[in-house]
Amino acid sequence: MRKLIRYSYYILLTAYLFTGCEVAEESRTEDSTSSSSSSSNSSETTTTDTTSTGGTSQCPSLAVSSSNNSSINTDNESNSKTTRIQAHRLLTQATFGPTEAEMARVMKIGETAWIDEQLSLESSYYSSSDCRLTNLERYKEIAKMAEPTVYQTDSNFNSNFHGRTSDYQTDVWFENALHAPDQLRTRVAFALSELIVVSGKKQRTRFRGDSLAYFDDLMSKHAFGNYRDLIEDVSRSPTMGLFLSHQGNKKYDNTSNTHPDENYARELMQLFTIGLWEMDDNGTMQTDNNSNPIPSYTQDDVEELARVMTGYDLKGNSKFGRTNRGQGEEWSTPMEFTGAYHDYGLKSLLGENIPQEIQSSNKPYDLDKALDIIFKHQNVAPHVSRHLIMRLVTSNPSPAYIGRGAAKFNDNGNGVRGDLKAAVRAVLIDVEARGTAYQTNTNYGKAKEPLLAFTQFLRAFNIQPLDGWKSRMNATMSGVYQFYYLENTIGQSPLRSDTVFNFFSTDFVPADTHFDNNSIVAPELQIQSDTILIKFSNLILNSLWTLEKNRILEENPSLETFAAGRKYNQHNYVINLDRELQVLENSLDGDTNGDYENINDTSKKDTAVTTLISHLDKVLTGGVLPSDYYTALKTHLMNINYSTTKNKKEALAIMRDAIRFIVTSSAYMIQK
Repeated sequence: MRKLIRYSYYILLTAYLFTGCEVAEESRTEDSTSSSSSSSNSSETTTTDTTSTGGTSQCPSLAVSSSNNSSINTDNESNSKTTRIQAHRLLTQATFGPTEAEMARVMKIGETAWIDEQLSLESSYYSSSDCRLTNLERYKEIAKMAEPTVYQTDSNFNSNFHGRTSDYQTDVWFENALHAPDQLRTRVAFALSELIVVSGKKQRTRFRGDSLAYFDDLMSKHAFGNYRDLIEDVSRSPTMGLFLSHQGNKKYDNTSNTHPDENYARELMQLFTIGLWEMDDNGTMQTDNNSNPIPSYTQDDVEELARVMTGYDLKGNSKFGRTNRGQGEEWSTPMEFTGAYHDYGLKSLLGENIPQEIQSSNKPYDLDKALDIIFKHQNVAPHVSRHLIMRLVTSNPSPAYIGRGAAKFNDNGNGVRGDLKAAVRAVLIDVEARGTAYQTNTNYGKAKEPLLAFTQFLRAFNIQPLDGWKSRMNATMSGVYQFYYLENTIGQSPLRSDTVFNFFSTDFVPADTHFDNNSIVAPELQIQSDTILIKFSNLILNSLWTLEKNRILEENPSLETFAAGRKYNQHNYVINLDRELQVLENSLDGDTNGDYENINDTSKKDTAVTTLISHLDKVLTGGVLPSDYYTALKTHLMNINYSTTKNKKEALAIMRDAIRFIVTSSAYMIQK
């Protein structure tokens, strides 16, 4: 086992991601013909922004209503124009992990049709007929369940706080990531949250998890909307106001010689919209006559924009600029404006004037004007296009690929700028995303973010909430996940980056000559340290050996009995390997009665292990496990040998190691 672990990490850390690999014989028979990446444009008209209807959900639980993977029949998949490898690749890019249900759907209707179908799904933000709750609404449901004496009505959320309320935001995020039908919207929302960054690691937002759930809603609401609307809502959000300190920002005071805080003004331009340097539409940095990069903004621009961002504060605050957490302040509604603290003077931003205004209680014009000036800057399109490509498809896109995405951002075909639905579609149907030649290109692809690698694993094995675990107030939780301090285990958890610069730098270059020699980056490897990878492997092991249904029932009379002993400071969910155990036993014994009668017959075990690996290869990698790894894994699994009276335990141990060592292999951890 130790040899296989070392071999797995060696492949991941030294061979890394971009090398094409020889796959096992069974996988090589898969048709690799690329489906057409072109089709007529789908409707890209931006939906009118409306407020969620709220209220109590009439939908069944996302977790309960999700498809059961074992019920999906893909026997006729070879008749589809879209192969399993192609479907798996698309779903790795565009969802939180392929499931058999989604694989079957893609192979039935094709890649482009699936993308268009996802882009057209209704959401709770724009449709009164969609009965799903928003992140904030579901957050409040969970908080009321967990702390019934504290959160009895919605008003209680503005008068109570503690350091674990952010857990409820994480619970909702995982519920959507693992089970939401609009997977593409949810995945794009996560990508946007890694561009426009706030974090629950900053104490104030951690103590008011409703502010984080509200921010998740902004990302989801605008994922297929307009980028101009997104940056406006972000600018007024209390979450961002608290995180980047323009909440309670006051105009210049010559008496105290205090100036407006410049933090948000700087990051809005540098990180969220235009970047540091002037760019062509394809993302290429522009230089002056001396070959020096041309700055996209100046310190004067930062100071002028900071003047714009004055006068905004938490609604219901007892005093302007205070950051109390539980005295009636609203942390999950847009900040309100107070004219007495706003700078109404003439301003100049990026070469354009913003006229002086007369003080009033109405919302000033200058913020809208400033955002319009920034939004029309040439850099915004390539900046956003590059980010979407790097988070969804590849770490090293060609300038032409960035340019094609930017072109759709600049004009969706109907003269609209900033249409994220059009930009996302362009990114995903592009030849560099769909063309099979790129799967073997040695410098193409990306390392998976640990969080995405984890959600893919969970979705592959029919994860469900573990009903009956106890909250911090000893309330019994039902239909709710718990992922406790995941950022301390795998270096990531939603809205938990250390800084505004996200979990990793987009320009990170590992200390390896291959990257230097080829001028390529690998951002995700910045957090894939030896320690994180070992913790990730242990997390997978814990999931398979402690939180798997069959293993739980080997040691407990029921799931309910097991759950009753689980607390809020543990991971609480259950995965299900029934399907995989049936694959193993059916090959081993010709039945599925659970006795694994022939597991001590070397010949029959050899056949069954081969069948199992082939099955898991298709489920977890799409069928691209390298042949040498295939052989090494089989050798290890054949050497697992319990006593003749512990057949099921041996079968579970085989299952544990087979899944764990595929999930920690380069074939899984690297997205091609």
